[in-house]
Amino acid sequence: MTPSTIDDTARAIARARWLELRCFEILGGWVASTAEPEVKLLLARQSHHHAWHAELFERVRPTASGLDVTHHDESPSPWRGLLAELEVLTATTDRLAGAYGVLFPAKLAEYERWLGETDPVRDAPLRRWLGFVLADERADLLEGRAVVDQIQGADAAPGRAAVGAALAAAGPLLG
Repeated sequence: MTPSTIDDTARAIARARWLELRCFEILGGWVASTAEPEVKLLLARQSHHHAWHAELFERVRPTASGLDVTHHDESPSPWRGLLAELEVLTATTDRLAGAYGVLFPAKLAEYERWLGETDPVRDAPLRRWLGFVLADERADLLEGRAVVDQIQGADAAPGRAAVGAALAAAGPLLG
């Protein structure tokens, strides 16, 4: 995805913002129904990181007279399906494996690809915020995987089967 117009950039930013808001909602929604205190704390803390990421993306979303970006707030349908599958998971091990074994690595890879394709001059503010988001995502992924290893063992990943097919069907998030 190499945005060639301001409209393309606005659409990509709106999709990334939508994804971050959904991650905030899903992780935050899991807190109340999670029994393990260390997982509750992880999910609560990291859900707020995603809310902040959405705020950062909103700050760099292009606005101009005559540019209507409100219609760009819809996510690509495969990502919508993947998040819907994640949202209904009930077992803590499935939630952790789905989030830290499937969703976040894919999201991180997409953001890294997007950063590599941005123009250093035209997209300087976006590149700056993407740098913050990527640093957070990497740290959150490492922390999440450490909790996964602690809870279920390094080799177990039951949630991957539940969400793997949806991820395989998902196209580029931002393109």
